[in-house]
Amino acid sequence: MKKIVFLIAATVLLLALSTTVVFAGSASPPNYGKVDPVGIWPSYMPPLSALTGVEKVFPSSPAPGGQIHIITDPLIAVGDDTDASGWVTFWCQSQIGFQYNIGATGLDPLSRYSVEANGIKGQIVPPSTPGAIDSGEGFYYVVVDPAYHLDLGILKADANGLGGVKGVIQLESGCLYILWTAVRDSSGALVLGSPVDDPNAFVVY
Repeated sequence: MKKIVFLIAATVLLLALSTTVVFAGSASPPNYGKVDPVGIWPSYMPPLSALTGVEKVFPSSPAPGGQIHIITDPLIAVGDDTDASGWVTFWCQSQIGFQYNIGATGLDPLSRYSVEANGIKGQIVPPSTPGAIDSGEGFYYVVVDPAYHLDLGILKADANGLGGVKGVIQLESGCLYILWTAVRDSSGALVLGSPVDDPNAFVVY
């Protein structure tokens, strides 16, 4: 028990001392168990059985809509000379920032890839704010950084071409982030990327 308490305390201290924590990822998307264990998915939404990419739904009173959703979005291969594919699992609402688990298969064995995200940072504002954009999710925002960038870590493919990165990057609260994840090889060439119409969008509250 003392060892467990020490490990938990050490993890909390590590998160407190660093705004970015990156670890080796998984070769498969994480399994969060039953998707909606307490039955809070809104009835006006399409049923979870008809949706793909929703990993977990659980209540959180301070979160937007009173719920936290964990989502998996795809990464698709760029170019015709690769069989790579991948995914980004992330928390769609967070009090911390970008909480992600990124993985890929079909990469060059024993190779290193840089992982990044680029997109838009928006400040959540009252609807009456000049230039405010309706998110369609019950809040409005204005763009404060149209070229937002995050370095997400180095993915090290194993002998089977599998690899990943996962981590937590502390971000400003009260903001919407719309990001497209990219995996680049050692020459900087894009290997995997988020589909244009399916970015990793989340709110830090």
